[in-house]
Amino acid sequence: MRTGSSRVSSVRTRVTGMLMVAAVSVTLIAGILPLSPRAESRGLRFALFGCSLVCVLMWMAVSVRSRRAGGVDLDKPVGPARRPSRSLPLLLAVLLPMTSGAALVQAVGPDGEQGRWVSEVYTAGGGVHEVPIERTVGEPRPTGVNVNGVDEYAADVVVTLRFDDSSRRTTIRGARTVGVPDEGDSVTVIYAPGRPGLGGRHHDSGFFDSGAALLWIWVVVFFAAAFGSGLFGRDEVHAARRFRGDVHGVAALVLCLGVLLLLPGAFFQTPTWAGWLLALAAACTPWLALAWVVKRV
Repeated sequence: MRTGSSRVSSVRTRVTGMLMVAAVSVTLIAGILPLSPRAESRGLRFALFGCSLVCVLMWMAVSVRSRRAGGVDLDKPVGPARRPSRSLPLLLAVLLPMTSGAALVQAVGPDGEQGRWVSEVYTAGGGVHEVPIERTVGEPRPTGVNVNGVDEYAADVVVTLRFDDSSRRTTIRGARTVGVPDEGDSVTVIYAPGRPGLGGRHHDSGFFDSGAALLWIWVVVFFAAAFGSGLFGRDEVHAARRFRGDVHGVAALVLCLGVLLLLPGAFFQTPTWAGWLLALAAACTPWLALAWVVKRV
């Protein structure tokens, strides 16, 4: 049987493994949610990724030491072998699609000139504000969208934005309202009070302003998790828990490659096609890592 030192190493391996899974899970949740493009949101994601990376390295280091801690204890009988966990296959079935989904979500959002402008606004400490309409310019145009039985309209409207130096009257192009816009109705405007030169623009209502792409990603992740929950066997997953540098180390490098593919979109305004191409490539890396582990275990 294992010596006392070996048993302690096993406990440490289990604890660091649980910390790693918890950190990775929180990081993926933050990655798959549509956080605003503020510097704080990007910093949060990188901080969580850094925490996950530290936990992974801790688990690897403890696992290597645990494998080297050999020896037998002849004074105690051999206990029964641990049964494979039922929860690990389910957890793996959820985390893998979430990893790919989180990679794809990074490509969702404003691109090109609009993306650069939004990034500047948030960098300058700006955000989204509800402001009253003072008057409309021209005739409101129906957008063809119906919200709870009421038609949506787009119009150029005049509003007053409160900047740090003074309030300024501004025309917001293409502001959308439910129903014909009238004086006193509110529109959602994004602007930076500290940067009057950036002006203001209409901001589509919060959660679904990235269109159907975000919903499709969530739907695919959900069905992939539901379908994958029956694919991973308990014995295979249990065998993959035993750390091997040539297996888990390579898998970790593949996953880090996926993160590197997302960095251009995080720090620069990439073209739409480039952002999605990099995100799709990053979304493939969890499955490549899994294929490597399955092949080598």
